[in-house]
Amino acid sequence: MSDLGGFSLHELFRGEAETHAAALSEGLVKLEGTSNPAIVEPLMRAAHSIKGAARVIGLDIAVRLAHGLEDVLVAMQKGREAISSARIDQLLRGADLLASLARVSEAEVAQWTATNSSAVDQLAAELMVPPPAAVQIAPAAAPTAPT
Repeated sequence: MSDLGGFSLHELFRGEAETHAAALSEGLVKLEGTSNPAIVEPLMRAAHSIKGAARVIGLDIAVRLAHGLEDVLVAMQKGREAISSARIDQLLRGADLLASLARVSEAEVAQWTATNSSAVDQLAAELMVPPPAAVQIAPAAAPTAPT
């Protein structure tokens, strides 16, 4: 990797990912407690930043995961998806995986990927599936008296 001021690009990624994954986790907890859509934009930007940093160093597993998080957050931001506890739990799992990746050295990335690829694949697939729409049940018709 390139050396920038004594830091490799991977080390710079780790710092970015650690900072933004922490912001994601903290913001998602706030979002779940308030369901305030104004909180979503900085979370979307955090996921976008991680995606970009991962792309720079060719860390495809992180790009894929961050992209999935970003897509869901954009849908929430635009009102195409409701803010739900189940979805926030998925997003928190993604933030936790990204935070975990941020803690590994460049030499440990291959092992982290081997260990976590199925969890990332599963979560990425879950994030692509829109949550079920709320089912509205029509009220039962009132019984009518025989005439």
